[in-house]
Amino acid sequence: MKVMARGIYSTALLRLIFKSGHEISSPTPSQKERFETWTMESPDVVLSDTQDKHAIKILGKMEYVEEFVDVLKMGVPSTIFVGDVMKTKSSHDLVQLVAAFPLDAKLELDVLRSEVTYTVPWHHFCRAGSEGLSLMVSFAEQMLEEGLLQPEKVYPVFREHVSRLTPRLGSLIRIVHSKLNGRNIVIGPARVVWRKEGVVKVQRRIIGGGVYDGLNIPKSPGDYAITELRKGCMYTATKYYSLNGNLKGEYYSVCTPIEMYDTYVKYVDLGVDVVKPFGKEPSMIDQEEPREACAAGRLPEQTMKKAFEVAEGLMKMLS
Repeated sequence: MKVMARGIYSTALLRLIFKSGHEISSPTPSQKERFETWTMESPDVVLSDTQDKHAIKILGKMEYVEEFVDVLKMGVPSTIFVGDVMKTKSSHDLVQLVAAFPLDAKLELDVLRSEVTYTVPWHHFCRAGSEGLSLMVSFAEQMLEEGLLQPEKVYPVFREHVSRLTPRLGSLIRIVHSKLNGRNIVIGPARVVWRKEGVVKVQRRIIGGGVYDGLNIPKSPGDYAITELRKGCMYTATKYYSLNGNLKGEYYSVCTPIEMYDTYVKYVDLGVDVVKPFGKEPSMIDQEEPREACAAGRLPEQTMKKAFEVAEGLMKMLS
């Protein structure tokens, strides 16, 4: 299998391809410097970033896409495959699949990249996060390659910087809620009303009528939500309040470890949720979604098991 890769994950992915005994196709000048052998023959699989940089598109004939997926599952086991295999409009022979890289997968990719070249801690987390973080990473790694900085001095600084990355009090942020079916739901803007290092609480007004999903409680004018988001945590905690501040219900969404940037928060929703209407017992909902995704090979089994462990822990906490 011959693979061409472009984008922020390309070095790590090509390292995986090389280690797995496959060929690197049509490399860029920097890829030629980093890898010993390649071919200029047409690729069987083409990899490129999605627009938001937190996933990749895998393009090729079905048999090659399936072969690459097997390689990716072995080398980056926290990868989640979102949505369905899609036929391309340009050619019915080609299909496309999206592989999402939650936080754990980004860290696994960091290890692969570090086998090839200088890689600061949280490299892919920063590269996906924003243009400013990406430029900071590129600058530091260029200085390392040129011998102007020493890894033992740079790496701790990066770890410390990323650990402190938290949206500012009073700022408006987005919550990017990626679903297993491939949809990205952007919640917000939400205002940061409380913060400490690695934790924020955001407030948003509830607009529109109907009922709250999972809670079956009517929405009323003046309702608002407070959501607590904790860096690395595998759930979001939202409490809904009436205009006069009375608690109406709680909704806990189990997800991949939360990635926190200065202007937004990102995670993949793992399907299973825990809800608790005010004055009632908690219940676990949407349990089939992660099981079906796991059975289809799109969600790693260890991720599914962890999701249910988190949900069961929430049930105990709320009972």
